[in-house]
Amino acid sequence: MFDILFYFTDSDRVKSMVFKVKRGCTINEFILINNLSVIVPEMNCNDYKIGVFGKIKKSDYIIKENDRLELYNPITIDPKIRRKNIATNK
Repeated sequence: MFDILFYFTDSDRVKSMVFKVKRGCTINEFILINNLSVIVPEMNCNDYKIGVFGKIKKSDYIIKENDRLELYNPITIDPKIRRKNIATNK
């Protein structure tokens, strides 16, 4: 077993957690074993993507030691428009 970092957003804040993972564990097994839907209640496995160090991976990807798993939220607004909205509201 080894530790991995899992990053996700919660109310526009980035949070991280450390999980113990068995060798040979896939991303799909990681989600099921650690019950991520309880930790991240708004998570819908059909809409969200999980990546390692900024690269989206398939659910059958085998997690390696020192991997940093990241949960990516679905894009709901064009990033340029979002930045413009944030800038005008300051």
